[in-house]
Amino acid sequence: MIDNSWLAAKHIRWIALASIAIAVFHLLAETVYTLRYGQTVVGYLPDLVAVGLLLVGGIVALKDPRARGVLCGAWGFTCCLHYRAWAWRFEAVLGKSMDAVDETLLQVLGATLAISVGFFVATLLLCVPKPIRGDQE
Repeated sequence: MIDNSWLAAKHIRWIALASIAIAVFHLLAETVYTLRYGQTVVGYLPDLVAVGLLLVGGIVALKDPRARGVLCGAWGFTCCLHYRAWAWRFEAVLGKSMDAVDETLLQVLGATLAISVGFFVATLLLCVPKPIRGDQE
């Protein structure tokens, strides 16, 4: 078993608050992008799901740190969403079919992907059970 005591329950509060803040920022940024560049509801909906999951996961984890699995699931979904958004634009780079907006967006999405991977790994580590003294494997 992994000893995750270095990332103890006291860190869940910080991660939950950061998750809520990131969800609000994600909602604002994605709404501006949708209004400015005409993204369809089909493209906007997964972002709304990610925002909703992060908000619910953050709020639930603040109320009860044992609910950290909900927050982990929210970050897992968000991480996959960020990866797919980044990969789609990266494929456009390889095909040389990108405009200036997509080039900038590729860099922004790379940063959001790094953030979501970090939070996903951190919450995943929080979900690993702590070893029990005398537990034999």
